[in-house]
Amino acid sequence: MIAAGQGGVFSRAQAFSCGYTREQLRERLGDGRWQKVRYGQYAERVDLGHLAPWDRETWRHRQLAYAVANSMRPGTVALSHHSALVLHGVPLWGVGLGEVQISRLDGRRGGLIAGVRHHRGKLPATELTEVEGLTATTVPRALAETACTTSFEAIVVSADAVLRAHHLSAEAVLQMLDRIEFWPGSATARAALSFADPLSESVGESRLRVLLHNQGFPTPMLQAEFEDSDGFIARVDFYFPDHRTVVEFDGLVKYAGGSREVLVQEKVREDRLRALGLEVVRFTWADLARPTDVAVRIRRAFARARPAA
Repeated sequence: MIAAGQGGVFSRAQAFSCGYTREQLRERLGDGRWQKVRYGQYAERVDLGHLAPWDRETWRHRQLAYAVANSMRPGTVALSHHSALVLHGVPLWGVGLGEVQISRLDGRRGGLIAGVRHHRGKLPATELTEVEGLTATTVPRALAETACTTSFEAIVVSADAVLRAHHLSAEAVLQMLDRIEFWPGSATARAALSFADPLSESVGESRLRVLLHNQGFPTPMLQAEFEDSDGFIARVDFYFPDHRTVVEFDGLVKYAGGSREVLVQEKVREDRLRALGLEVVRFTWADLARPTDVAVRIRRAFARARPAA
């Protein structure tokens, strides 16, 4: 089916070319089998209820990006900025996905048109690639583009993931920093990209690491491993060796189901860490909205771990 090669999206003309009539199109839209993605572009309705809110938002943006590309003449645009990152499968947080971002390859004017942000500028062939049949900027280029248009925290989330999953070399990062030297927003981008670390293994860990940085904590060790006389205990998210304190981020998946066995295993793990003389502090998604409270809890753990005078 045509839609299968276009992210599930098809145009009105493509539906007609497959034998559907205008009446059938209206019927399928009316009963919910199909849904309108944007003007003249449609997709089969998919139940996204099992996805987390941010995953649903990313799914919709990906479909919207396909719909935009499907409505353009081939070879005239490339998906860019955060739209390219979505296509590359790079996690995003705190980035507005209401607009599809494209870079013009045909010299046409830029600006915001019908929910699509058109960017002008010359793109060398080395910074373009094909992803799932669509032309897009490469991961390093898309990361640099996004880094100059969003917050420090948001770009650290994506940059950590890129360094981790796409094995971006230090040389590629330096080239990227040189490339954006004079772009608007490049100071924030440079700081965030320099701060990025592939050892941050999730969006939550990246956000907590930024929070720790903003609250003035020393740089922790990431993914430190501990063992005792019984063997391996755990690889922890953050460790402050000078304060004998472990900080963990508990995401939505870690205790999925809340089974007694999982909870007991986690308690045993934490007890073994504490038996080594370590303080253990845990945080969840909700805690990230209360940075001062997070800082207070960690500093209290530092104080408890401090040897008595």
